[in-house]
Amino acid sequence: MPIKILTTRPEAMAERLVLPLQAAGYQVNNVPLLAIEPLTLQAQQKQWLMDLDLFQRVVVISPSAADVLLETLEDFWPQWPVGVNWYTVGQGTKLRLAQAGIEAVCPEQGDKSEDLLLHPELQQLAGEKVLLAKGLGGRDLLYDSLTARGAKVSVLPLYERVKPKLNPQQVEQLLAGSHQVLVVTSGESLLQYLAFMQMKFKNRQTLEEQLNRCWLLVPSYRIEKQARQMGFNTIVNTKGAGADAILVAIKALQ
Repeated sequence: MPIKILTTRPEAMAERLVLPLQAAGYQVNNVPLLAIEPLTLQAQQKQWLMDLDLFQRVVVISPSAADVLLETLEDFWPQWPVGVNWYTVGQGTKLRLAQAGIEAVCPEQGDKSEDLLLHPELQQLAGEKVLLAKGLGGRDLLYDSLTARGAKVSVLPLYERVKPKLNPQQVEQLLAGSHQVLVVTSGESLLQYLAFMQMKFKNRQTLEEQLNRCWLLVPSYRIEKQARQMGFNTIVNTKGAGADAILVAIKALQ
């Protein structure tokens, strides 16, 4: 019997994880525990995009940020400006940009902000203008680090993560408990999962048993710590949110 895996990515991002897992022979369902909602840009933010050629570097944090950014830039740039250097944290974001004709630098190892910050081109940034395209909220690590290295960083939040509207079948898949592995790649998704479980399992002991009846895969120490505080114990830190890192962890569990 193939291992049953439940992933929890937003719908637009699910295929990049689900398809590689299915290709490796696993039975995979995705129930999105987050939805991506674009934000309305303020006048200053629109001006940044109109003046994109004045930025030496653009850092795009996620595939969702890339999607919203590319769609918005269509209104301002029929051709991409020359002289702008592009950077991404993960391969999925790099692929999104490549499909639009933008070549971006991405860490060769790892898919976290820390990995991107090791890149030689981002060490000395005195006086350079950097645009940081991201989702609302999240860590300040990139902003703080790039600023400390001398860059003038403009933060452009392009979307927010909101609770999705799940249909009854999706809720059943989430709560049925037929999967051996649960993949959660963000702290917000973990909170949503816990909320659904708390609605079904009111007794604290029963809830803890259900939280630990399968392996929980998370991409970082930060989310692992958050999960332990919530009552999860059977946790694997995959040290990355990409399909490759998750596949390695699942094979190790087998």
